[in-house]
Amino acid sequence: MAKKDKDNEAFRPTGTVAVLVIFVITLILIWGTIYMILLSRGATL
Repeated sequence: MAKKDKDNEAFRPTGTVAVLVIFVITLILIWGTIYMILLSRGATL
């Protein structure tokens, strides 16, 4: 059985958080671009 290190108990998934933030920002930019295209073409709700 592997030894438990104190480092494993305090593991922080910083890379995962960074990828998630980049993904969310990309989604917001894509939706914003689509929204602006729709507004420029005169789309109404």
